[in-house]
Amino acid sequence: PQITPDDRIIMDLSVNKDAIGEVYAGIPSIDTREVQTQVLVNNGDTVVLGGIYESAITNGVDKVPFLADLPLIGSLFRHSLERDEKAELLIFVTPKILKETMSF
Repeated sequence: PQITPDDRIIMDLSVNKDAIGEVYAGIPSIDTREVQTQVLVNNGDTVVLGGIYESAITNGVDKVPFLADLPLIGSLFRHSLERDEKAELLIFVTPKILKETMSF
């Protein structure tokens, strides 16, 4: 970080979010999302860094054991569901200038 003459702070921010991705030949890949930026902020103010989104779709089946597996009437005892989840990672940064006091 750099401090300007008017006590503001210039910062280069870099945020990485790594997650386990698809598995290929028994080896998991790593999904990396990255945001880089430079900000100018007043001493003690908060900067919010966003832009890293995550989306996941999960499929599942709720069913009554045994009854859901019966032919013809089994569909009455099971329910398919799909869930679409979305999330955003937010990073809050609050820089503060620490003044050095000299005592003799």
